[in-house]
Amino acid sequence: MRAIVYGIGRRFYSLFSKQKVLDIAFIKKGIEIVGFADKNNTIQGREILYDGQIFKVKNLQEFKTSSFDKIIIMSKVYFDEIRNELVQKGYEKERILSIEVLLEKYYDKIYRIEYYEKKEGLEVGGPTMRFGNIYNKCARCDGLNFLSKTVWWENKTDDYRYNDVILGKIWIAEATNMYQIEDESYDFLLSSENLEHIANPLKALKEFSRVVKVGGTILIVVPSKSESFDHNREYTTYAHLLEDYNNDIGEDDLSHLPEIIEKHDYEMDVKCGGKENFIKRAEMNAENRCLHHHVFNKISLRKSFEFIGLEVMDVTELLEGHLAIIGKKI
Repeated sequence: MRAIVYGIGRRFYSLFSKQKVLDIAFIKKGIEIVGFADKNNTIQGREILYDGQIFKVKNLQEFKTSSFDKIIIMSKVYFDEIRNELVQKGYEKERILSIEVLLEKYYDKIYRIEYYEKKEGLEVGGPTMRFGNIYNKCARCDGLNFLSKTVWWENKTDDYRYNDVILGKIWIAEATNMYQIEDESYDFLLSSENLEHIANPLKALKEFSRVVKVGGTILIVVPSKSESFDHNREYTTYAHLLEDYNNDIGEDDLSHLPEIIEKHDYEMDVKCGGKENFIKRAEMNAENRCLHHHVFNKISLRKSFEFIGLEVMDVTELLEGHLAIIGKKI
């Protein structure tokens, strides 16, 4: 099968900078990359080195339809929109794939998908596209957020939903005090891009472990410093996390704010609206929880899991600038 990659943006470079992983995904699917395309004329003509060959980014219309079988769209957020746009231009819907289809086996291996199949779990701070395949294979996934309406998510019913599919019920509580949930209620717990927003992550992790059954798993995904707007900050040491835990730091804590204001990459964080708006929002963090209190690495994640008595099965750098750690409650 011959394919064209469509959409040469930040996500493209994040994924293709780890070409070996992508090659594995493509080989498993039997796909040969024969070209790269983008509708932005400022990107067209750019040279891309792939598999020892230099390709020039083209307008999609420059390719003869007989020269490729599939179009692989890089964007997961705008996939439906881009696919519909291409269908309107005459391309067959069946020939248009999402990059997510190709990476499915990769993530199934990293997340150890067998631990979630037909099991019941809880997601803290979701939902997220990153766990879409887990949602599809588990028996149930409840959700927990600190409010029913956050900057990222709003729930108007008692159901926890993803893409209008009911996954389970919704809990409203702090991640550090999930008092409504009984001990050992779930087979697994998920949390993506959430732990860094928690002022006292060890306290939260103890709660995560409390509600998971013995033998159950906890999967945490956090941003990788090098590819986030925290790249100028220092890693948070495990000693600091332990100090925050021993001091019972609350979610209204702003002790990291001076460092964050100084070292935050405002150009990279376009959504913050600039330094002045960022500071105003940060000063009200107890209400919005947008701050990244901590910057994790593999060492601090591993030690945090070991602190709460979890057996660490893997700590992995994911594609697209994230770290994942998975542990088993013993």
